[in-house]
Amino acid sequence: MTIDGEFLFDNQLIAAVENIIRTSKNELLLISPFLDLDKRIEDALREKIGKPDFRLRVLFGKNENNIYKSIKKDSLEFLKSFPNVEIRYNERLHAKFFQNDTHFMLTSLNLYDYSLANNIESGFLVHYASTGILGKVIDGADSLISQGVSTVKNNVFGLNNNETDPLEKFNKIFEGSELKFKSEPILKESKGLSGLIGSKKLEGIKIVIDDLTPVEKKNKQNPKPSKTNSRVRTMDSRIYSASKISKILGLKQAEFIDLMENDGLINGDEITDKGLAKGLCMKNYMGRDYIAYPEHIMEEVKVK
Repeated sequence: MTIDGEFLFDNQLIAAVENIIRTSKNELLLISPFLDLDKRIEDALREKIGKPDFRLRVLFGKNENNIYKSIKKDSLEFLKSFPNVEIRYNERLHAKFFQNDTHFMLTSLNLYDYSLANNIESGFLVHYASTGILGKVIDGADSLISQGVSTVKNNVFGLNNNETDPLEKFNKIFEGSELKFKSEPILKESKGLSGLIGSKKLEGIKIVIDDLTPVEKKNKQNPKPSKTNSRVRTMDSRIYSASKISKILGLKQAEFIDLMENDGLINGDEITDKGLAKGLCMKNYMGRDYIAYPEHIMEEVKVK
């Protein structure tokens, strides 16, 4: 395996970060104390949002008393809309590290709009794995950590076998940091030709842990105090049409639809990213597609 490394500065660096995101196939690790995604980074990430098998991991830090000084709310809501994401927090974090299936970067650059636009930044980009004809990683992070670490240490960093390598270290830092948010995709077997080759369709999102909801919103949804700092909410398995929910709530269907649009969960006949994160999904009845809503949506409507 040939390992390539290069130093990058300013615009080269920003382009390389975008490329790490866009060329990621199976997973992406973003470690940055401060997160305020500019349009370039958000657009690159948006290409992955509809891929349920894609695993996104994000670590941020600093500002323990008000984490929203470290991660902007718009960026947070965008990241939470991914169907397969873990967001973790570490108050001691100062390092910046980005890794996909084949490349990683050690850098001074925060994924913060101001840093991208104003600071003199540098980074070291390493190509540590190759892909085959079908884009499959031949020497991915797992095999590198278990078998090829010494090669990276010696060829790139000049480290001896008893010293720490960056890939292993940053993945351990991530796993050892406080889990704040985790979602998992709800998948459904596809029909037709795609089903024959094992393709699956995203039907919804299961929120496993959400400890990043603003306090005032949490209190509104959960008046009883929690015994822990985390709030665990599993998306309801029961789902209903808009007409069914409207009847249960004693509303006109148009009124319920207006509420969903005002909350940003739907846009006409389409489910928004925020709606997917809430568990909305598309269903089909007698050849007609419609938006289905999880049961917990009714409780949220009642408290408004």
